[in-house]
Amino acid sequence: MTTTTVDLLDSLRAHLTEFELPALWSVNLTASSGGPNVSGQLPCHYPPEIASGLLAWADTLTEVTAEAWRVPSGDTVHLSVIGRLPGGASIRVYGCVVVTVRGMGADLAPGASTSVPLVVLRERATVEEVIF
Repeated sequence: MTTTTVDLLDSLRAHLTEFELPALWSVNLTASSGGPNVSGQLPCHYPPEIASGLLAWADTLTEVTAEAWRVPSGDTVHLSVIGRLPGGASIRVYGCVVVTVRGMGADLAPGASTSVPLVVLRERATVEEVIF
């Protein structure tokens, strides 16, 4: 079955209609032979907001995992949840945080990634958490 860009847009639209989710700042769709993919960036930069937004999305997806990826320049970390939309398309929702000495991703080399247990995102979603 071929998935088109319109199919991906319809799948994302239906998902956003069904669930009250944090807005996405940008969306990228790929309808390739490697499988349909959707990625979306959250518009926030404050770590607890990012963690809360990612958890909201994670609660609506199947086959959910989370990861941290330190960008090659080393100054920011992308925190992501990856899962599947109804219909099977893969989706990655992410937010960017600035790397701090003791924050999440500080131990990653530039360009490296690691899995992140959802429980860690739940801990980071609390407003009291000031070091990310």
